[in-house]
Amino acid sequence: MSATANLRRQHDAATLIVSDIVAMVAQIGAQPTSAQAFRLTILLAKLVGTLRIHFAQEDRHLYPSLMASGQGGTAAVARRFFEEMGHLGPALMAFVERWRSPDAIVADWTGYRDEQRAVFTALADRIERENTILYPLADELTDTARGASAA
Repeated sequence: MSATANLRRQHDAATLIVSDIVAMVAQIGAQPTSAQAFRLTILLAKLVGTLRIHFAQEDRHLYPSLMASGQGGTAAVARRFFEEMGHLGPALMAFVERWRSPDAIVADWTGYRDEQRAVFTALADRIERENTILYPLADELTDTARGASAA
């Protein structure tokens, strides 16, 4: 199993939740009912639960180990990603805090949708870049370390 398999599964879980939220927003249309807004808050809480664990694992383990790897290119990419994407966790938490009430969503449906679109676009970008650039570097580094210890 790759070193990043669990992180990739968390990405997949978050992506599915985001897809459910986006589909629900599209289905709602012009204005949600209180019940629909409540279901959105439940999905947002589920998303935050998944991503809190994910961000903590990345921030406490993955990024520090890659930055301290001694592999110049890998360390530089990890540092750049950490600096570029470090704002996403706090931005996501602020978004969820702002929209945790169904009443807030109903009261400013346009504002909710606009902010959701921006946050989810940034999240999708981070997931894509980590999956295609950062995680392969982490897996390669782990494979190299395993090979060196087996020799």
